[in-house]
Amino acid sequence: MDENIIHLALKNYSALLKRVDDHIRHIEKKYPDKIVCKKGCDSCCKFLTLFPVEAFAISAAFIKLPEETRDIVVKHLKKEEDACPLLIDRTCILYPARPVICRTHGYPIYIEKDGETLVDFCPENFKGMASFPKDILLSIEQLNTTLIAVNRHFLESIETTLPSPERIPISKAIFLLDEME
Repeated sequence: MDENIIHLALKNYSALLKRVDDHIRHIEKKYPDKIVCKKGCDSCCKFLTLFPVEAFAISAAFIKLPEETRDIVVKHLKKEEDACPLLIDRTCILYPARPVICRTHGYPIYIEKDGETLVDFCPENFKGMASFPKDILLSIEQLNTTLIAVNRHFLESIETTLPSPERIPISKAIFLLDEME
């Protein structure tokens, strides 16, 4: 698939990632001493599945990696079934292209359930904080709804002979564009 077509098809997804990143930067600026996530902090980096729009974005970034780096990922895939195949030496090799879940994990998210607001975040972050101001909370429901809409629009905008399952394992996502050629 042509790189320009991929770029255009991923335009809404890129805009969503920018909004998520802006939100995360706001939190990091407001609470720099409360966030311990950093390079090498990888306990949350597990095998996951992605929406097709995320899978295409990951695949587009993966094919730009040097061949020797891609070979390392393939070898890693054969050894590790539960870890993210993009986590090499405790570092994400596609960090700038990571999916939404990886961008938001560890930061305060909330969901409304039975009239109650439930907040979740990495227990290593925000130690000593009993509550959060609304401007740093991220509605997981709103985020998922937006991601689903972006994914639906993406699927409608591309022409492919590949089946479009609801979720694609990351181990298959990285090779998606290779399969289309």
